[in-house]
Amino acid sequence: MNNRMEVVLALVIVGATLAFGGVQVITYSLMEVVLFALALTLLWKQAQRGEIRLALPVWPILFVLLVVLQVVPLPTALAGRLSPGRLEDFKLAGATPSWTTLSVYPHATLVTLMRLLAYLCAFVLAASAFDFRKRRSTLLRVLILLGCFEAAYGIVQYVTGWQKIFTYTKKFDLEEATGTFINRNHFAGFLELVLPFVLAYAFYHFQAWSLRRYSGESGRSSGRGGPAQVLFFAFLTVFLVVAVIFSRSRMGILVTAFALMAVALLAQLRVGGRVWVLGILLFIGCVVGYGLWIGLGPVLARFELVGEPGYLRIEGRLSIWADVLRLIRQSPPLGFGLGTFEVVYRGYQTATVNFSVEHAHNDYLEFVSDTGIVGAVLLFLPIFYLLARMVISFLDDPRTYRRAVTLGCIGSTLAILLHSVTDFNLQIPANALVFAVVLGIGYKVACLDRHVDSDAGQEPIGR
Repeated sequence: MNNRMEVVLALVIVGATLAFGGVQVITYSLMEVVLFALALTLLWKQAQRGEIRLALPVWPILFVLLVVLQVVPLPTALAGRLSPGRLEDFKLAGATPSWTTLSVYPHATLVTLMRLLAYLCAFVLAASAFDFRKRRSTLLRVLILLGCFEAAYGIVQYVTGWQKIFTYTKKFDLEEATGTFINRNHFAGFLELVLPFVLAYAFYHFQAWSLRRYSGESGRSSGRGGPAQVLFFAFLTVFLVVAVIFSRSRMGILVTAFALMAVALLAQLRVGGRVWVLGILLFIGCVVGYGLWIGLGPVLARFELVGEPGYLRIEGRLSIWADVLRLIRQSPPLGFGLGTFEVVYRGYQTATVNFSVEHAHNDYLEFVSDTGIVGAVLLFLPIFYLLARMVISFLDDPRTYRRAVTLGCIGSTLAILLHSVTDFNLQIPANALVFAVVLGIGYKVACLDRHVDSDAGQEPIGR
């Protein structure tokens, strides 16, 4: 059952990613249907066994309840107390209904709530299906293969100038690698989620190789832990990093570099010695050398633009953020409604007034606008707490495979949280889905599995 769940969940990720990141209605609707059906199947199987145990913490339930409250009709007087701006809207319209919702656009909130519930299902399914004792994961393997495909597709786009996504001719980012994504930043965001797991697998095989060397075992029959496997995953890491570079996403490049450095330093704390450090230096040299060979001029030009007078104002993000901060200062404690940013922002927009701004280019600001300070705290504070738990678990975990998976979850989570400062990867269904799966696996290995080990009272080391 667990293996089948992993396969179906992996196929959903593949489908959403290849279909322009899952941004079309038909794509994310199918994604929701499959994930809901898979979650119901899990519940049914557990009910047949006589126990229902979902790997679901309390904090996402509280966030979902807040969003549900935004779309439940409330007496207008009560809604006015929770969101004074709603009464002002009715006064301007000249009519005050008896009942209203906290969300200014309930339909958009309901649509986004369905996606949120689908991500929550993915979190539960990943936490339920992942089993570190097998020392292999279909889900992670498919994710790495998909990342390699996206990287190869993007490099071909950049090197050859063939700017198509299958049969669709791109209209934007015509000089950058975007893979099957419309936007280069979301392409880079997807690779940021995958890259730490590739480096983590190199770390896993390096650990196994080192253990065998010290114990004097040949390990040929185990099929793991040899220089060939370490070099293979190191090469894949270089390959994916080059693809991120050719996306010309400045934040993507910086975040990737920071996340991989964090992963490498954490790994160094566990393995010690000079071999791992030399390997990281060699890795950096390969990335720079390969990039120079193909051509880094256009990439460096993107960074040089930042130094030009007035560029930050023209680029638009700072102006949008200034407008959003004004919006937030007037927003109710529970926000204007999940998924309503585009509608609400129009009343505060002073930048790029000839265009409709769909997102704040900052996931944190957008969630504060949509769900208020209360919602943003309920959503992000537990994620940062889980990240801290994963770091602690990695540092004291004696199991090599689980330790490596935890390391990948740390790097992936850190990368997307940093990139969310300047972009909206969490609003892209494919990237949000992968992030939910990563959090589910991280919750399983850092919280649930550790409780099981504590209850058992023992942990075999080096497995």
